[in-house]
Amino acid sequence: MTPARWALIILLAPISCGCTLRGIATSAPPRVFREVHGLRVRSYQITPVTDDLRRYRAIEVHQLENLMLDQIPESSVKRLNAEILKRLRSLKGFERTTEVVESQVLEQKSIDDSRPNASSPAVLVVEGYIDDYTPGIPMLRYIEQGNNHAVLTVRIVLKDKQTARVLVEKNVSVENTRITSNVGRMVEKMAMEVATFVDRSATRYSGAKEVASNVQ
Repeated sequence: MTPARWALIILLAPISCGCTLRGIATSAPPRVFREVHGLRVRSYQITPVTDDLRRYRAIEVHQLENLMLDQIPESSVKRLNAEILKRLRSLKGFERTTEVVESQVLEQKSIDDSRPNASSPAVLVVEGYIDDYTPGIPMLRYIEQGNNHAVLTVRIVLKDKQTARVLVEKNVSVENTRITSNVGRMVEKMAMEVATFVDRSATRYSGAKEVASNVQ
């Protein structure tokens, strides 16, 4: 190959490389943003809404039962319960939001049993379980470009307080697709998803549509 030809190749190489990098810069960011910075939410309905829940003007919030035991940090469990309560209290569709801790459950049940059901107001109980928690491995997440996800899964159950009948139940998973895991953001996102689920279930009657979609 002649020296002139080599010089031409060297001259054109930066231009070619620049075009390639420009193509990556213009096409990659949306995908990179989702993989590196995003929180992906996956959910499915376990028990669909079939009743009109708009009559419930008060909600009673129970702390989530931690089925993962010591696999999830206790601080994260406390923060998750606190965030859910805070977001539920900010909902405008309810007149009253109360919290019931574990030590109060049996005591309150005995008090409720002594009251006549006819005079009791309609109260929507919000409870649930932490079904899964996987922090992921940061090094593998870096190597796999975020594919070694951190996962937090919660099952939320809405019940009628008087009858203890399950009205609606949903499973929600938040996946952290970042290279660096941020449990705090996962907790905040989960709390927002739980509050949105409660709000939509109890303020927008869509039971007939959900049943029809499940039949199809």
